[in-house]
Amino acid sequence: MANFFEFASTLSSNMYVSSTSRYIGSRVAYYGQQKKITFNIYQREQVPVSDQDKYMIITAGFEYRPDLVSYKTYGTSDYWWLILQANNINDVYQFKTGLNIRLPYTVIQF
Repeated sequence: MANFFEFASTLSSNMYVSSTSRYIGSRVAYYGQQKKITFNIYQREQVPVSDQDKYMIITAGFEYRPDLVSYKTYGTSDYWWLILQANNINDVYQFKTGLNIRLPYTVIQF
């Protein structure tokens, strides 16, 4: 039996995620026999470079913790994913001490 999958025409991801989520604006879909809710696949986008971007070298206290860098930089831990995306990092285990990273000035809503 094939898995059930259907995009929900009357639901918006804005009803389910915060305004800082990378899934904001994504299409909502139902899947499975119980019609569970999921989101369309997230597509990475380029984070534009700005003259006002900041840079930092990851220290031991921030290794593997982009959420802490997000909190220190933006006042919320919600933009950890944006920091990884801006630096072409795919996994928090690549977020290591000594790495020079870019912190985007403008927080972009995708």
